[in-house]
Amino acid sequence: MRLVFHLLFWRPPVGSTERHAMLSHDQLIDQFYDCYNRHDASAAIALYASDGRHVEMAMGKTRAGADALQAGLEGFFKMMPDVVWRERERVRSAGRVAVVYTMTGHVAPRSSDAAAKPVALPGLHVFTIENGQIIETQDLWDKAEFLAQIA
Repeated sequence: MRLVFHLLFWRPPVGSTERHAMLSHDQLIDQFYDCYNRHDASAAIALYASDGRHVEMAMGKTRAGADALQAGLEGFFKMMPDVVWRERERVRSAGRVAVVYTMTGHVAPRSSDAAAKPVALPGLHVFTIENGQIIETQDLWDKAEFLAQIA
């Protein structure tokens, strides 16, 4: 019984540098959003392959490799210090998983006399997963809607 429990429910610690070959697609996605919602960039990056990529479709930018991914996430968490993602739907097709989410939080003001701007933005993450690791994430959201909310 103990072995069955271990095989079904064992998860490496969040942020572990251990490869995630034992994680199912769902476990990997669950850990991804757990790391994002805790603002733990290092733990989130540990879920990616060493040459993993994040494509920010609205901004036309791609970050590849752990250092670039880390810098991007840390910058984002600084810009929106209370940001959270709420998953609304998940669809899997072979090695890809699409997650419809709502991102909420406040954009930090650039000056001390300005107020933080609330944001509630729907989006879509598309994950490419191989061997228990994230190979690529594509993030799709409406840039015009985001800019209107923070204007």
